[in-house]
Amino acid sequence: MAQQAKVLLIFAHRPGGVMAWPRLDYDYDRRKREILSRFKELCPNMRFDAVTACSIEDAEKVLKGVGEYDGVVLYLLGSGCPVPLLVLERCDKPTILVDEQYCGSGTFALAYGWMMGRRLPAIGIASSRFQDVVDKVKLISVVKRLKNSRIVVVTPKGEKGYVVDRRSELLYGSGSKRFGGSGKTYDIAAQIERVRNLFGIEVIKLGYRDVKRYFDEASVEEAKSIADRWMQGALRVVEPSREEVIRSARLYLGLKKMIHDHDADAITIDCYRRFEELPAYPCLAFFQLNNDGVTAVCEADLSSTITQLLIRYLTEELTGEPRPGFVNDPVADFAKGWIIYCHCTAPSKVFGPNSGSNPYIIRSHAESRAGAAIQSLMPTGELVTAAQIHFMKDPPLMVVHGGRSVCNIDSEDGCRTKLAAEARVEIIFSNWNKFGGWIAPAHWHRVVVYGDWRKHLKDLARLMRMDFFEEDV
Repeated sequence: MAQQAKVLLIFAHRPGGVMAWPRLDYDYDRRKREILSRFKELCPNMRFDAVTACSIEDAEKVLKGVGEYDGVVLYLLGSGCPVPLLVLERCDKPTILVDEQYCGSGTFALAYGWMMGRRLPAIGIASSRFQDVVDKVKLISVVKRLKNSRIVVVTPKGEKGYVVDRRSELLYGSGSKRFGGSGKTYDIAAQIERVRNLFGIEVIKLGYRDVKRYFDEASVEEAKSIADRWMQGALRVVEPSREEVIRSARLYLGLKKMIHDHDADAITIDCYRRFEELPAYPCLAFFQLNNDGVTAVCEADLSSTITQLLIRYLTEELTGEPRPGFVNDPVADFAKGWIIYCHCTAPSKVFGPNSGSNPYIIRSHAESRAGAAIQSLMPTGELVTAAQIHFMKDPPLMVVHGGRSVCNIDSEDGCRTKLAAEARVEIIFSNWNKFGGWIAPAHWHRVVVYGDWRKHLKDLARLMRMDFFEEDV
């Protein structure tokens, strides 16, 4: 179970007996007990310490101890209190400003606009529905969980500190310095350091020898059972032999053990155009890991891995079920107003491990025509959100767009899974590289998740001091 986020709950109001909103005879203590009780009930992954601040002196005293907390909830129980602006200005923790309707509303009106005009890690909520408040407060837990995450990244030269993405060499030339380094597409060591400094995430760098060792140690008999289950659950198996699928299942068992041994939350492997150096294609292994609720991403793409982890934590905190996300290469179709999300690995449980599986087909990897991969036929008629975190920018940037899934495209060109969504596609692609070149392959990838999560992602970007850009606006 994830470690509880520790939250400082500050009730801000003028002293009792003062004629001000909410009213002269308001029972502040009773209402505080009610609010604290509801937070404890509805936010089981969070621990709340409640204090009251009615004056500047109270606020200064409270702020001295804020360093031990993962976040702050500044709850306005009365108007005219001088506390909120001081707390917002000095607190560097993720902060949620809450208006108790008809109580702190005057202060909220002033403080919220002031706060949103500054680069503060703070968001606000004023709603008659308490669940809206709870959903905002739970974002503190999402940030905490991301900070405590561990990611395994597997590179072909795990001991050297860099990765060369050969697809980017084809795009930009083998000597390109577009994404950093001399003749290298991007520097994995620099990314790891940046990720640690920005988010607190620990990245564990391993090599292909480690993958081979875990593969060799995996049970062949157990792999056969998993492979047969995959094949029996598929609509059909087209190119791969049973032996190929068994190798994929054995790799799944090996990666699962690798993740467990390193106490990791996610894994990403530099696999594209390097499949021959791996004991099996990882597409089916990633399919199953994501169905299990473990984050698995191809191409050593730390940007997409962090994005998918954030989505997983967000959806689990707000729905109780971690949605896996789907890393993809988007394709434009201006004629139909579609954006088509393509990849050779995808989950089949898009609403989480305990949800039903959508149909899937086991195919070869599309570009190489070898190995085993997945064609997932995802649900249609659903809202989807696409996001990507570009952490090598300063400040880091989150981009987001939305759409509605309309169909699954079956084509021999491009990747196997192709989910088409109606979206403002011309606007999206006109904004695609608005901020200049990024590390590859993150410049093309997006992570798609079922549901409309735009507002929550925007809030998370602010709490994490990231810029936020809506690609479809």
